[in-house]
Amino acid sequence: MKNILIISGIFLLFSGSQICGCGNNSCSAANTQTLSANQTVSEPKTVKLKITGMSCAGCSNHISTALKNVDGVIEQSVEYPGDLATITYDPSKTNPVAIIKVIEKTGYKAEIIKENQKMKS
Repeated sequence: MKNILIISGIFLLFSGSQICGCGNNSCSAANTQTLSANQTVSEPKTVKLKITGMSCAGCSNHISTALKNVDGVIEQSVEYPGDLATITYDPSKTNPVAIIKVIEKTGYKAEIIKENQKMKS
């Protein structure tokens, strides 16, 4: 029984030092630094769109469903009445132009609301 414990301990010690396969611990540290240096985390962005052509809540559901299928859309809200869509997205995966194209494919029009532009009542 002691032999099994000793062999297991030696195996665990040896396997821990073989992280990258060459036995050099500096390789694993270098690989970790390379991964963290090469990874870029995109900060989510939000865009507000004025939607035209919606005539009921079903229209907003149609647009909402289409946006849920867009890779990079994190969160979305389509309001009817109000004709407003607020979309939070990952800029490394999509952009406002691509999002507008998806909305237009569903049969509606969309345009970006500028920060200083006020909604008409």
